[in-house]
Order: sequence, then C-alpha cells, then structure tokens
Amino acid sequence: MQQGYPWWTPYGESATYEDVEWNLWDQTGPLGPQGWSNWTALPAGQTTDTPGPLVFGNDLHLFVRGTDDAIYWNRMSRRTGWGQWRELPGGGRTPSGPSPVVFGGQMHVFVCGTDNRIYRNTHTGGTNWSGWTEVPGGGLTTAAPRPVVHRGALYLFVRGTDDQIYWNRFDGSNWSGWTVIPGGGTTAGSPAAASYLGMLRVYVRGTDNRIYGNVNTGANNWTGWVEIPGQGLTPNGPWLTPYRGNLYLFVQGTDNKIYLNIRNRNGQWTGYRQLSNDGQTPSGPSAIPFANRLYAFVRGTDNRIYVSMRQRR
Repeated sequence: MQQGYPWWTPYGESATYEDVEWNLWDQTGPLGPQGWSNWTALPAGQTTDTPGPLVFGNDLHLFVRGTDDAIYWNRMSRRTGWGQWRELPGGGRTPSGPSPVVFGGQMHVFVCGTDNRIYRNTHTGGTNWSGWTEVPGGGLTTAAPRPVVHRGALYLFVRGTDDQIYWNRFDGSNWSGWTVIPGGGTTAGSPAAASYLGMLRVYVRGTDNRIYGNVNTGANNWTGWVEIPGQGLTPNGPWLTPYRGNLYLFVQGTDNKIYLNIRNRNGQWTGYRQLSNDGQTPSGPSAIPFANRLYAFVRGTDNRIYVSMRQRR
C-alpha cells in the first residue's frame, strides 16, 4: 500500500469544530511515529471477524463474533476496566462480525444470520436484550451490515447477494425498505458509513480491492462512486470514524497490516500510512472515539482481540 505524504465531527454533525486537529504528521500525531500505543490484547476473548465497538452509558462496549459463531458482548469502564464476556440472549449465530449503533437511547446490534438474512437485537436495560428479529424488507447479505445515525434516522447498509450496495432507513417506527445505491457500484465486503459534515458517506472495497466512496445529497440522490485518493488496496471492508473534525478511514492492507487515511474538512486526504506499530490482522480493523481518545480494534492473527490507542495530546 502506498505511503501518504503531508499535505465526519467527533460526536455527530451537531458538534462544533473548535477541537479540530490540523497537524496530523507531527511526532505524536495520528500519522507520526509515536501516534499510537502498541497493540495490547484484551484480557480475554477471541473472535473470527472484525470487532464492533460502541460508546454507550459512559462506557466503551465491544461486540464480537465468537469462535462458535455466537455474538458476545463486553464493556470497559474507565474506573474498573474490562468486564466479562456475555453471549447476547436469543441464541443468534453469524458468519461475520456484529455491528452496533446507538439509536433512540438504546443499543442496537445488527448481524448477518447464517441464512443471510439481516437481524437486530436491542438492549432493553442491564443485561436484558429484546432477542433477534429480522429487519423488515426481506433483505439478504453475505457480509456484516453497517448501521449509522444521520439526521435523526438510522440507516443500515449491506452488501447484497448480487454484490450491489443497499440501504434501509428506520425513522424509529418504520423501515423504508431496501434500495440499491445508484451508480452501479459493487463491493466484495461490508460497506462502511458515517455522518460527517452534515452528509451521509458510504465507503466500500471494490471488486478490484480499491476503496471507493459515495456521498448522499438527499433522498436517494448520490454523487457517484469515486476512488479514495492514495491508491490503497484492501482484502476486506473499510471502517470509518469521525474524530476531532477529521474523517478517519481504516483498512487492512494486502500485507495484513493496518493502514489509515485521513480526510480533513477541506476534502484533502493524507494518503494511506501504516499505523505506527507492527500490528497485523486477517480481518478489517474498527475504531471509535472514547474519553477523548481514539481506540482501534483488530482481530489478531491468533484470533485474540487487540486494541491500540491514539492519545489526545
């Protein structure tokens, strides 16, 4: 993967931009040699796919596909650290990683079922969950669904069985039904989505392993698929995370190392650069802001779950 050269909001589109990080290349910046901590294994737990992080109730939650294909949940408190892994109730199984989101004051977890249907489980308090129910619309997918909240609604993106990219919108009461994103784009992995600078953005691994982006400008209007600058290649779906005014794009490189490409508010990309450590993964990475830091998670080559932290300085 080509190295970059110097040149959506941290907590949603309503946040201010006073805390924007402009110098990404200094010694301790996200693209600098000391920008990230070393990869550290979580105290317990194994996974066979991309971990799904989520911030809820002042804690960092993590959802994974276990080695038995069940869906497990753990929580990190800033006071007590990580707890114990619990299986989500309902007996669900998945061939890919789970994808969590906060919507309507609740945690929702989406998975691709073993029948390729799309299922949701909703947290109802404590250790209680609603159980697995199919997302309406009869959609099918061969990879992990990816949810995102944008302008007060929940959007769910999937790779269809025809490799096209579909979305379904939930307003809190009803689902819109599955609609293909126009433009003829296809993907070989899970799509990534983020609400950034007031727009809904979707990024995918193309069938040529390049990374492409598309921006929603309202209703079912899209700008069209454009390759993300930097000539990056990936064997898995990318991951998007807004942090300190910039949009972070994480990918697994074709050498199984973890790479980062950052878009600033002016639309400029840094190009792909390996995280400043020697982590490797056989799946796509994930990341999320928590407690003024940015946490990146990967499945290690030993199936353990590893985390690296970008300190805020």
